[in-house]
Amino acid sequence: MKQHITENEREVIKLITFFKKRGERLAAEGALTQEHEELNAACERLTQKIYNHADFRQQVLDKHETLKRIIEDNAQCPSCSKSDMLKKTDVATTELGWKSNRYRCRRCNIVFTWNRPNNPWDMIPFLELCVKELDDNIASQPMDEALKARATEARDHMAASLEQLRAAIQLADTEKQQMEAQDKEMARMLHEFKKYLMIEKIKLEPFSEN
Repeated sequence: MKQHITENEREVIKLITFFKKRGERLAAEGALTQEHEELNAACERLTQKIYNHADFRQQVLDKHETLKRIIEDNAQCPSCSKSDMLKKTDVATTELGWKSNRYRCRRCNIVFTWNRPNNPWDMIPFLELCVKELDDNIASQPMDEALKARATEARDHMAASLEQLRAAIQLADTEKQQMEAQDKEMARMLHEFKKYLMIEKIKLEPFSEN
């Protein structure tokens, strides 16, 4: 878990370790006061908070990274309809506001923007638009019952996928907001405790007229 903590958290843990070792030395010498015991207990509680928060932060960030990777382009060249010679070149923001990957087909030597979003957050408005278009087509286009049933089934399947994605995104975003709020609170707490520990450490330094 150590690799998940921030530099500021690492500095506080170093200070805590210093006081912990000092407490152990005083205890061995039979000179551990109640003040030292209370400081050690506070250090232990803060250390646990730091590692618990670091673990939570990493889980949230990992979940976001996993979400980013769930969208697979399956892009095809609009000219040759193949995908084996495509090379991703860039990311473009479409006129509808979502981000999509740009590719170059080395077979046809053309560059194009794929017609789907490259991330789940933008996939929500994309799917909403698709569901609306299907609804409009079903309502306005004359079609036989079998075709209408297949179109309705496709629409319902897409709507279900949309709701599943929306729920996953909302949960991930809520957790990220919670984590960022905890980050700020933890930073404030560490700042105050770090100042306190540094003052206590300075008090321990022997005075020298030289």
